[in-house]
Amino acid sequence: MSENPQQPNNGQSQPMPPNYSPQSGSQQPQAQQPQQNGQAQYGSQPQNPQQGSQPGFGSQQPFGAPQGQPQAGYGFQGASSAQSAAAGVPVGAELPDAAYGPNSLGFWNADQSERTTALWSHLAHAATYVVGVGWIVTLILFIINKDKSPFLRHHGAQSLNLLIIGVIAGFGIGLIGGILTIVGIGFLILLLLPVLSIYMIVIEIIAGMAANRGEGYRIPMTPNWIK
Repeated sequence: MSENPQQPNNGQSQPMPPNYSPQSGSQQPQAQQPQQNGQAQYGSQPQNPQQGSQPGFGSQQPFGAPQGQPQAGYGFQGASSAQSAAAGVPVGAELPDAAYGPNSLGFWNADQSERTTALWSHLAHAATYVVGVGWIVTLILFIINKDKSPFLRHHGAQSLNLLIIGVIAGFGIGLIGGILTIVGIGFLILLLLPVLSIYMIVIEIIAGMAANRGEGYRIPMTPNWIK
């Protein structure tokens, strides 16, 4: 027998421990496992196929908006003017110059139904000076449509403001004319009453024609008490 002891493993050297340096490559004990079953990388969670995909952050609808339904101005989706630039003007605020005249069609964007309703609102007021009760129709149309259509609200308010001015002016002419009748000149003042009525009828016809064209109209010498 040889005096040299036999080396273990038949003369082969023992394997060295794995190198944990960055250059060890595949010998690193904590190498990243390949993706299995389509799972995402670190930091992401797999989606449940039964739940479907969730919409992205940027695809969410604005707060308070109904799903799949656009918001309409003045709370009414049937009126074309509810989607126009006029719907963005707060109620009672001063309307811009673009709201009046032939160039105001795009500002109001009123459909034919709104134009016809606004026309009848003015004509009903004009009929007041013939039949005496036409203003009731104007008032009813304004109450029904004031929160549905900015176009109808504008024309209804203009007509009612003119009605108020006409009542005040007519009462004043009648009172002063009646008092001055004692001295003989009251009859001349009372002649202003038919002139006032003719003026109101003509103004309402002009405003009604503008409404039928889809335009806004500012009645002269009339304060905006009703807006």
